[in-house]
Amino acid sequence: MTLANAIASFTTQLTYDELPADVRDRVGLVVADTFGAIVGGASTEPVHSLSDRYHRTEAGPVSVLGTDVQLPVNRGALCNGIAGVVLELDEGHKLAAGHPSIHVLPAVLAVAERDDLSGEAFVTAFVAGYETAVRIARGCTPLADGYHPHGVWGVVGAAAAVAHATNLDRSQTTNALRIAANHAQHTRFEAALEGATVRDTYAAMNAPAALFAVEQAAAGFTGLEDGISRHLEGITAEGVDPAPVETLGDRWEITSGYFKVHAACRYTHPTLDALEDLLESESIQPDAVSSVTVETYPAAATLTEANPTTRLEAKFSIPFAVATRLRNGDSGKAAFEPVAITDETWTLAERVSVEATQPFIDALPDSRGARVTMTLEDGREHTRTVTQARGGGERPITEAQLREKFRSLAAPTLGEERALEAWETVREPAAVPVSLLTQACRPDT
Repeated sequence: MTLANAIASFTTQLTYDELPADVRDRVGLVVADTFGAIVGGASTEPVHSLSDRYHRTEAGPVSVLGTDVQLPVNRGALCNGIAGVVLELDEGHKLAAGHPSIHVLPAVLAVAERDDLSGEAFVTAFVAGYETAVRIARGCTPLADGYHPHGVWGVVGAAAAVAHATNLDRSQTTNALRIAANHAQHTRFEAALEGATVRDTYAAMNAPAALFAVEQAAAGFTGLEDGISRHLEGITAEGVDPAPVETLGDRWEITSGYFKVHAACRYTHPTLDALEDLLESESIQPDAVSSVTVETYPAAATLTEANPTTRLEAKFSIPFAVATRLRNGDSGKAAFEPVAITDETWTLAERVSVEATQPFIDALPDSRGARVTMTLEDGREHTRTVTQARGGGERPITEAQLREKFRSLAAPTLGEERALEAWETVREPAAVPVSLLTQACRPDT
């Protein structure tokens, strides 16, 4: 049985009643967190300019969350996908080495809103896509050198979700998955390091690609036999491993993801968490810092640019992340905005060195940690070590913290009261029609 056959066999039979209670609860948190990331990112540039440009030419049934804009399905899904990535606050999954929710949710949400689906139908389709995306991601890990995980494997998960939401049968779903794999992008990680914001579109481009794949399969188009493996093998370092698909229905990957508390690449999070631990016990002024040495794992140790000039570059720089946290007292959205990229922060970032060291190399893949050693001008030295970043199963954050994260992202657009009301609505996505989920995140006009 090919990957597409196995996935279609699972997804086409999946019903809401089959979802365990812990999966249903986790879906609520993942959906709410992803909605918050989209609402928070929708007003940033050039995301806002793109949705406004589309809005001037053609309206449609799909809401761009956090705005009063409604667009055709493909464009609405695209804009939501970009908005959800731009702040680097979207949910992720360690074993997938990427971000399943933002690859899947925009496409299936667009179809669900267009077709006025129930919350239960939306949730079930989303889970089908999420579980598929993580399996394909795990099967493709490690990626070939230079690839960014955004936009590569997620299109198959998005297609699985849309196929479920539009009631494709098993044969049609199988072909939709095969066709979707043909649309996988050759995304490059260096775009993030160079501040090329095409990177913020990588995951979002999955949505129209998945929608097209499902439409083509429904019309009778067919994909390559074993198309998932054959299309994706070129982007992997070791070929596509089919084994992760074998646990579909037994292991629910959505319960094993992580939520982000810092508005930067996940690779920076162990460092920022170690810094937070240090600053909780020591009162340190930025100008008192002589040097900071960061020891971490190899992938994180590539994020070394001390003088980023754009929001995206800043989010992929450990020296800047350390410096902006010290200067601004925060590592949230505002800490990486262009206004925070100053000469003073650059100067402090230049005092931060980053290297991969053997203890953190040896701990992979189970542990992705960092050690921060700060030397002050008076010669005192402080060190803190973390073995896992906050937000995952090893160091979970509370629902109250997630709610506060959502409020901080949504309140500037919706207002304080409506932001908290929106959380209560999207936290239980199966309880209401999809139209009420999107309406909850639309500002008053």
